[in-house]
Amino acid sequence: MRTAAVVNLKGGVGKSTTAINLALIMAKEHKKRVLLVDNDIQANVSKFFSVHSYDYKSMENVLRDEGTIAEDIIRSSGRYGLDIIPANMNMDAAAVDLMLDQEANQIVRLKDVLDQVEDQYDYCFIDCPPGVGINVLNALVAANDVIIPIKADKNALDGMEELTEVIEEVRPYNPGLSMVKCLVTMFTNDIEVVKGEEALQKSTYSTFYTHIRHSKKVNAWTFEKGKSLVEVTPKSAATRDYKNLALEYMDLTKGA
Repeated sequence: MRTAAVVNLKGGVGKSTTAINLALIMAKEHKKRVLLVDNDIQANVSKFFSVHSYDYKSMENVLRDEGTIAEDIIRSSGRYGLDIIPANMNMDAAAVDLMLDQEANQIVRLKDVLDQVEDQYDYCFIDCPPGVGINVLNALVAANDVIIPIKADKNALDGMEELTEVIEEVRPYNPGLSMVKCLVTMFTNDIEVVKGEEALQKSTYSTFYTHIRHSKKVNAWTFEKGKSLVEVTPKSAATRDYKNLALEYMDLTKGA
């Protein structure tokens, strides 16, 4: 199973949109077995797939209970080939409790759960919230790859140095972390955006060849529960870009 954490210190850069669409495209278009982890208390992924609940085990239990059984928290997305580890607001209190427990194995809880299903899935995508809380550190320790969606503008590189430092700090705990790449999202031909993308490509940060173009239809898509952009707006620019991104990611990780 190849695992990618979708991370950025900023909000509103397309993390959930990227994680959801990569997962759905991999499962539907390429017949891969995919696990999608909702690692955010806002639970956008869980709500999108209608698995948001306080009656079932979730990421709260991953952070709170050492030795959590993966099968107890994985839910079907309702789509063939795609399963979900859901989240809810209780995850926030669990994260605080875990940080206060100095004797706990704090940053390997998620990895321990994902290791249990290593042979059951081809890909795993972890949708992370803004910032670098204990849940995000768990994602970085569990991941082979880090995908950093970035809105290309004059502030494109803000926070990248801090995020890079965090990623380097977790490497000793995760020798399997191999690829860290930026993904330009919400791209337009506005001069400020073009220059922002150019600055990113000229920087020391590795960047996907594919960028995700801005599309008004993405906003409408968010109301279509459980469906990918491919199904809702197949001809939009963002849809074509996410399909290309999936191909690029699979090619980059082929045989790894």
